Amino acid sequence: MKSFRFLLLLTFTLATFIPVASASAHQPIWGDENGPITIPNLITSYAFYRNLPADKVDVYTFEGKAGQEFRAGMQIPAVRGLEDYAVTMAIFGPGLPEVDHNQLPPEHPEELGALVSQSWKSEDFFEPFTQTLYWGRQSVELNLPADGTYYILVWQPQGVAGKYVMDTGYTEDFGIEVIFLMPVWWVRVHLFFGHGAYLLVGAGAILVVGGFFILRQRRKK
Repeated sequence: MKSFRFLLLLTFTLATFIPVASASAHQPIWGDENGPITIPNLITSYAFYRNLPADKVDVYTFEGKAGQEFRAGMQIPAVRGLEDYAVTMAIFGPGLPEVDHNQLPPEHPEELGALVSQSWKSEDFFEPFTQTLYWGRQSVELNLPADGTYYILVWQPQGVAGKYVMDTGYTEDFGIEVIFLMPVWWVRVHLFFGHGAYLLVGAGAILVVGGFFILRQRRKK
């Protein structure tokens, strides 16, 4: 009976967090793999958490339709040392204007036009569920000019390593499985921010407090 009550309380607590997270969070996608990263669709709100090594170019790809709405935004995690960090973002695709290839990294689709978005400082973003802060950078919104395959390239022009989060889409899409995924997302976001030591201290404190209450209950019996 006690176990059932605990599970009921846990489910209620997590469900309480879901509206808060859904109102401001994006569905996270992790990874530091090489090769193009596929954006599943342009509607769902995704957040791509990426470590960007020096001189590396991240490549994203998606299939688009003429007239389809596209949006992408760039944020820098509020981590010491990244206060002025900035990346350049370029969208390549059919029907986009010609571009000066000298301002692009060597590995780019030369047969396609592009929109190049240099970094600028925009409104900061505080994510309430994970209690993390992001420094706002550039964003791009447009209606795609033609059907075809599009690419997004992200790089640091001076070859400085850092971190960034790129969000795409505009509709929050969370299913019931988010109840179980949110705690995992919370931990992974804080690890991305370099909060591993704080997580260990917090986990240790929980174990100590939990052990104290278990011992207390046993003594009462």
